[in-house]
Amino acid sequence: GAYLARARHAYPDAAGLTLVHSSVAFDLTVTGLYTPLVSGGCAHLSDPPDAVGGPRPTFLKGTPSHLELLDTLPEEVSPSGTLVLGGEALRGEALHGWRAAHPDATVINAYGPTEATVNCLEQRIEPHAALADGPVPIGRPFAGTRAYALDAALRPVAPGVPGELYVAGVVLARGYLDRPALTAERFVADPYGPAGSRMYRT
Repeated sequence: GAYLARARHAYPDAAGLTLVHSSVAFDLTVTGLYTPLVSGGCAHLSDPPDAVGGPRPTFLKGTPSHLELLDTLPEEVSPSGTLVLGGEALRGEALHGWRAAHPDATVINAYGPTEATVNCLEQRIEPHAALADGPVPIGRPFAGTRAYALDAALRPVAPGVPGELYVAGVVLARGYLDRPALTAERFVADPYGPAGSRMYRT
């Protein structure tokens, strides 16, 4: 659907070879497995240590926890083009070693709950761009997606003021199967979107 149509254009390196290392039960795998298939690329299914000696991927999606593993493996296991990281908070200092060893690769900090079809916001870190220590921003919403930081009364909070992140738009799930109470609690009316639209309380 909408996610893969966007991913095909947002991740051109997926048209090469993608190393897919995660279970199909993990939503992270949607990007790694299906993006190359809709882009004319190839998907190599393998654990990273088992990929040593194989062709070098151009694209890889993982979690920030995978950086430590990638740092211990030969360069041929890390992607030559784009590394997408999501599923956990990313810190700049965790990336410094990997980026120093792969200065020509783009890193993308991706954010998105399963309820918003894998990723819905991202921050691109271009090759050679400066990156400070500390939390890496989660970036901006994709086209067709809205993100709001709201208080308990669903009013926008000022920059720097804590709030809850809400996500809305074409990426949103319909709700939880056979769980109407939980669906009603988490998928609420979007007062800032078109009439009848909903947003997800992350």
